[in-house]
Parts: sequence; C-alpha cells; structure tokens
Amino acid sequence: MKIKQSSIALKSLLFLSIVVTSCSQDSSQWIESIENDKITVDRVKKAYDIEIEYFSRTQNIEKQNLIEIINKDIDELEEQLKPVHQKFQKKNFYENYKNMLIMKNAAEKTGFASRPDIKEVLDYYQNQALSQLYLQEEVEKRIKITDEDARNECKRLREEDQRFAALTLEKCIMIGKGYLKQRISANIFDNVLSKIKEKLVYKSNDKFDLDEYLKNDTDLKSSIGKQDPKKEVKPPASEPEKKP
Repeated sequence: MKIKQSSIALKSLLFLSIVVTSCSQDSSQWIESIENDKITVDRVKKAYDIEIEYFSRTQNIEKQNLIEIINKDIDELEEQLKPVHQKFQKKNFYENYKNMLIMKNAAEKTGFASRPDIKEVLDYYQNQALSQLYLQEEVEKRIKITDEDARNECKRLREEDQRFAALTLEKCIMIGKGYLKQRISANIFDNVLSKIKEKLVYKSNDKFDLDEYLKNDTDLKSSIGKQDPKKEVKPPASEPEKKP
C-alpha cells in the first residue's frame, strides 16, 4: 500500500485550521488553554475524526484499512506504514494538535495571520484542499467493487506476493478492495474531471492565444521573489491592564 508523502502535513494542517475556528462550543472538560482558546476533550475527538476522514480521502485508503494500521502493533507494519501509525497515536496526535493551536494563536496575536500575502496563501490552499476532497468524493461515487471483485484481487495478490498468503482471507479481501479502489480511481480520474467540467459554465477566450501563452514561462519565473513588498501589519492592541 503506497502512501503519498508530499505536502500531507501542510494540507492536513491547513484543513484543520479551517475547521478549528468553526467548532461549536462544547461542555466537555477542558485540558489546556492557549490565550482564550481552550482545548477540550470533545474538540480533540472532533479534530481526530476529521483528520482520519481527511487522510482516508486524500490518500485514497479505505477508512477500515487505515484504522487497522493505527491499531496494529507497529513492529508488525511495513516501514512505509509506520509513520502513519505513529501520526495517529493519541499522544502524538494531541501534541501535534496542541502545537498547531499554539502556532495559530501566535500567528493571530502577532498580526501574521492578518498579512495580505498570508491570507492569499491560506485562500489558495483552502481552495486546493476543497477541490481535492470534492474530486475524491466524485470519484468514489463511481467506484463499484463487489465481494467477488475483492476476492479475485486477493487471489491475485497472494499469487504475486507470499506475504498476502499469510493473511486471513477476510483481511486479504479487505486489502484487495483497497488496491482495487486505488487502481480504479486512477483509471477513471480524467473522465470524472471531464464530467465535473460539464456541470459548469466553462469558456475559453477566443481572443487569447493560450498555446502561445503557455510556450513562454519567463513572465512567471521573473516574478518570483519580486512581489509587492509585504506590508507590516501591527498586532491587535492589548487591552490595558486593569488595576485591582
């Protein structure tokens, strides 16, 4: 099972940062607080569930398979799966979540989060995360895998790799379903993307020579590092200290 490593941390961080500000108030016990931002038991559980859902969707892994990786003894896992196991252990997840909130609050307190260039970066990655989640769901809607399909895939895996022969039939079928899902997703990706475009009003400017524009990339490369200077944004003024 292959895990996509590129920008997982960044996308997970951005996705959580989007939802963390919209968490409804809860009455569960609070654990720690950063400024006026309280980490509660329910809030940690909600964040954990979201990260499981997001990771499952963006990595194209069956949630059942992901949960099995998390619950398994780390010594029984392949090397490439061990970071996934460690990521979702309660202590590791909590520390990462807490550190994320510390950085988030620091960014807001110092005015970093209010900088126009940072807002543009966040907006870009929010759109990227949203499009990735939507596309993945549209792909999954079109995937139909029967029990027989999963059994046949299990049989194929056992013939090609002896490690699968050591698994129980139930576990082999479950993994086979995951492999099939990944393969089918790759095959139908372009078709799904075309179907999505058909739902929208999608036009090209006949007066613009796109082919000519794409031939020359010097305009993009020359602008790197030459954006408008960052405007300094002062942090929010602190409230005056009240004398007793």
